[in-house]
Amino acid sequence: MKKFIVCLSFLSATVCANPAAMDVFRMELTGCYGTCPRFDVQVFADGVVVFNGQKYTEYVGIYRLPTNPELFQEILRLLDESNFQQFPSRVAASRSGEPSPCRESWTDDATTLLTMQTADQQKTIAHYHGCKGFPREAELVALEKKLIEITGIAKLIAK
Repeated sequence: MKKFIVCLSFLSATVCANPAAMDVFRMELTGCYGTCPRFDVQVFADGVVVFNGQKYTEYVGIYRLPTNPELFQEILRLLDESNFQQFPSRVAASRSGEPSPCRESWTDDATTLLTMQTADQQKTIAHYHGCKGFPREAELVALEKKLIEITGIAKLIAK
């Protein structure tokens, strides 16, 4: 019996130490030099939606929005239709020695981070809004706007 309890406690400690990754989509807008909204929203596979308004948003703080079981699947479809995996991971002015994707580069702007995480992979796109004229710019900006619309957070970030 003691061996069984020891084995069970060892097994449960191993499971607790290595939790399975959750399927989640996250959109974050970082701050800028000014009054750009700063927030993040997470949409989980089970439909739970969590908004965190950090600064210059209509709602500041953490809010759980109404659960929407179809929303995660809708986001997956939208990301698939927009070829999300084909966007570069970083859209910003070049670091020293790297070619820049930007035709123009402005300073002090916000960055949008889009992250899709599943049990077996994660893809993040960091889009610096001061980077102008890069390939697929209109598509990425449209995707970000659509994600704000379908997650229902437009009214939470508008001031």
